[in-house]
Amino acid sequence: MKTFSVIVMMAVTTLFSGCSLKKEIEATVASHPKTFCNPLNLDYRFMIIEGGDGIREAADPVVAHYKDNYLLFASKSSGYWYSKDFVNWTHVIIPDSVLPIEDYAPAIFVHKDYVYYVGSTHGKGMLYRSDNPEAGIWEKVKEIWSYWDPAFYVEGDNLYMYYGCSPVDPIYVQVLDLNTLEAKSKVIECFNSDKEKHGWERTGEHNELTRRPYVEGAWMTKHDGRYYLQYAAPGTEWKSYADGVYVSNSPTGPFHYMDNNPVSYKPSGFMGGAGHGCMFKAEKQWWKAATNSISVRHMFERRLSFYPSRFDADGYLFTDTYLGDYPMFLPDTEDASTKTRPDWMLLSYHKPVTVSSALPDYPSENAVDEESRTAWVATGNGEEWLKIDLETPASIHAIQVNYDEYGATQKGINPDLYQSYVIYASNDGNKWYTIVNNANKRTDRPHDYIEFEKPFCARYIKWVNKEYTVSNQVSLRELRIFGHGKGKVPPTVGHLTVRRDMADPCKAVLLWDKSDGADGYIIRYGISPDKLYSSFQVLQGTSLEIGSLNSDITYYFTVDTYNENGISHGTVVVELKK
Repeated sequence: MKTFSVIVMMAVTTLFSGCSLKKEIEATVASHPKTFCNPLNLDYRFMIIEGGDGIREAADPVVAHYKDNYLLFASKSSGYWYSKDFVNWTHVIIPDSVLPIEDYAPAIFVHKDYVYYVGSTHGKGMLYRSDNPEAGIWEKVKEIWSYWDPAFYVEGDNLYMYYGCSPVDPIYVQVLDLNTLEAKSKVIECFNSDKEKHGWERTGEHNELTRRPYVEGAWMTKHDGRYYLQYAAPGTEWKSYADGVYVSNSPTGPFHYMDNNPVSYKPSGFMGGAGHGCMFKAEKQWWKAATNSISVRHMFERRLSFYPSRFDADGYLFTDTYLGDYPMFLPDTEDASTKTRPDWMLLSYHKPVTVSSALPDYPSENAVDEESRTAWVATGNGEEWLKIDLETPASIHAIQVNYDEYGATQKGINPDLYQSYVIYASNDGNKWYTIVNNANKRTDRPHDYIEFEKPFCARYIKWVNKEYTVSNQVSLRELRIFGHGKGKVPPTVGHLTVRRDMADPCKAVLLWDKSDGADGYIIRYGISPDKLYSSFQVLQGTSLEIGSLNSDITYYFTVDTYNENGISHGTVVVELKK
């Protein structure tokens, strides 16, 4: 591992040897970016339910590649989105009179020349189809029995419909004739929760509650002749929201629990949660669309994210959520075939911040705490500003501007909402240069991500509001700056202790040595030393309590250290016997 650290430092030294801190700062926004950054930058609809004033939501995503576009459907979105490039998503806004688009957990499938749609219902629901979804044109096909959280899988002349959303009932499947849409089988029970053995299925932010979980959000994927039936638990309002999987040799079972569950898990980071979604292919690579939890103003305050998913050589499914809030390569880039993300790190974490104004309970430091559930709120929505001092010059590759909705009262879709701003950079805090000019921006994109054509060097970044029509007080969840620091990567952790709870083997306590200079730690773990697919990101402290283990599985753990200069991967792997 010393070799790795030396290589990283050589790369950083080379970078800065060619990075001149000249008087003028030049930066160009990438016209064809190579990366994107979660959460997805969509015009998330505001809730229309009672008590949902000023709260955005989107959840339960389903994605399909249809003709030349990716189609993205999500709960309560007043329509759906399409995109050719994974970056620019066009929102097709349609009324319920055209499509029951306000239903939760939509289901779609593509067959021949059409994309088909049904919403969640209890009883009979109408199946719709379209050969021109970009224009919002749909036609009725047939009334079918539909259920809560449906999901379709097509194979031959069979249409398999999986469904279920309950703290009591299991996941079910029924086989339909693809041509007639008539039932070809009885309803088949697939599986149910087992919170006594599966810690991650337990409710609560840290899987600490005793009540039964919701089991929901089924999704079927076939790989190498095996059928992977995913499902979500324990509840959408927690960062513990995740997907597990059962595997079978048949689409109708019997299904067997996979030891490395959960297979889509993100209990920490800027925005937690990675449950109830789907898997789809983009440029021959599997991706996971998932639901993230904010759940501050309402339990259904949520966002959407994409993560790479993979099957390993032994057939284990897993989703790569490691630093899943950091920039990732787009599917069509050359780098995406070999790497998930560039080596850019977060430069802005806990850096000194000054602002034009702030409400007492929403201070400036909330904008650099790497937590989507907090926010800086200004006293107005004029030319308010926020300035970050990186403390030393750094090489900046990308910036993400994450807006909050403090004081908003909207319901539903409002075409007059937008956020316009300008971002400046400086080397001395006095002379400023424009690096992003969105002063004339008139689109509602609350999670703007800007990648630059080439990195530039700067010490200070200043965001200035120009217009903000969401409320009378502009607010930011986070201003995130990505690139390379000028210092050293932190040393690896020399000692790690893992203790399993003898009374409840789903729980464990981890203790490790402090790493000087580390901004945080990433605990990787899994069912063997070469399958450390799950992770926790720890920003403060040198301990972690985990309640998400499977009781009858032996685990292996290691600790990575990181800061703005890079990552040092753990060299100590500790076995935790079942």
